[in-house]
Amino acid sequence: MISLENLLLFVPLAAILVVLPGPDFALITKISLLDGRPQGQAAACGVALGIVIHTSAAMLGISAIIAQSVFLFSVLKYIGAVYLFWLGVQTLRQGRAVGQAVVSTAPLPGRDAEESPEEAARPVSRATRIMLWRAFKQGLLTNILNPKAVLIFLTFLPQFMNPHMPLAPQFLELGGIMSALCLCWYVPLAYMLGHVRKAFESSRFQQWLQRCTGVVFIAFGLKLVAARND
Repeated sequence: MISLENLLLFVPLAAILVVLPGPDFALITKISLLDGRPQGQAAACGVALGIVIHTSAAMLGISAIIAQSVFLFSVLKYIGAVYLFWLGVQTLRQGRAVGQAVVSTAPLPGRDAEESPEEAARPVSRATRIMLWRAFKQGLLTNILNPKAVLIFLTFLPQFMNPHMPLAPQFLELGGIMSALCLCWYVPLAYMLGHVRKAFESSRFQQWLQRCTGVVFIAFGLKLVAARND
């Protein structure tokens, strides 16, 4: 177990790390404003699961192996950079399409106009589940493919551990706290942005936001590529 003194030091510092703007913040902001609150909160859950995965990797020694291997760390770095770059390009392409989007209220092809409301709601429900899964997956991948998170969990968490006690439970405790802090920050953020988005539903704003976040993702990817392996 982590001592009370270490917990009192760890929680505020971990909260600062979680709140600091980065790829996770940019992704959740973009999804919440453009797709809505549920999708933003699904992305937040994906980020929280990513923290759990990083914690488990550090506990099992996988993170140490990656950090000590220039090759493995570089592979993770470039995969993360390519993913962020791809995410940015996709966002820019969506921004271009926003200006041409037209909301259609016509029945779907092959659908009977006389069908019941329950039948009409089925594809919408399925589409919503797909969107939630996509947002969750984007949050998860954005977090776990960030090589800097590997270093953070290897260097930050051990500072608050007791070396004379089993390390695995301490890793899980601190990682669980960071995951909970992540949810406490990003879920309310997605909720707030999901309500604010109603005031910014114009296609011009959505196009501008898509372009800005696309550039941000590409910039994060380029920054990751340019970072030196220390």
